[in-house]
Amino acid sequence: MVDELMDHAELAAELFDAQRRRAGVELLSARFPDLDWEDARRIARATDDLRRADGEVQIGFKLGWTSTAMREALGIDRPNWGTLWDRQVCAHTLLLDRLIHPKVEPELVCRTAQDLRGEVSATDVAESGVSWALGLEVVDPRFPSFEFEALDNTADNSSSAAVVLGEFVVLDADTIRSVEVSFTDGAETRIGAASNAMGSPLEAVAWFVGELDAEGSVLPAGSIVFTGGLTAPFDVRPGSTYEVSAGFAAPVVLAAE
Repeated sequence: MVDELMDHAELAAELFDAQRRRAGVELLSARFPDLDWEDARRIARATDDLRRADGEVQIGFKLGWTSTAMREALGIDRPNWGTLWDRQVCAHTLLLDRLIHPKVEPELVCRTAQDLRGEVSATDVAESGVSWALGLEVVDPRFPSFEFEALDNTADNSSSAAVVLGEFVVLDADTIRSVEVSFTDGAETRIGAASNAMGSPLEAVAWFVGELDAEGSVLPAGSIVFTGGLTAPFDVRPGSTYEVSAGFAAPVVLAAE
């Protein structure tokens, strides 16, 4: 139930301002022990409104915690999502003076060819003309650390901060489901499977369309959807370079400065 005593717009403004100031705010869950999913989503939508008012253009969405193993390890009962915006797109260089404590993770990115709405299956998504790319997502929670509750993260746009995109290609359902990615910071390499995202990134997108439908929304044609981290993230450090690669596309690289 939405807490009517909670000023969702004011909390959204705090998070929006925290991003600009590069300073974390006190955990919402600590201040409001009754914070629930509806509250968190209402705050997130209010933050979206502030971005639009500031001239940002929404380009898509990002899914969080689509890995069952990660949710179980963290004690989280459901995936979540946030929105992606034009100013978050990096041309392979990330300026750290704009961020608080960023981490980066590898993902498979879906681009829709038509509006998706209602209850859809992974097969429906595959047959709708979607295309796929490699991507890197930078997460940077607007809190003092990464010690937060799932609802804090949901209210905070699923910690979304920046993205790097590769080239989109069309892949069939079996191919995208079997993709394996290699993710490195130059010193360590981590391997992740597409199946980590709800069994298949197609399943993740289908789930998300249903979540949007529950809020009275659709997934618009031309949207990009980051379908969830496939490995544990790396801390982003000045002077480091991060690369994700897979057999279906050229590597995607991010340099931190």
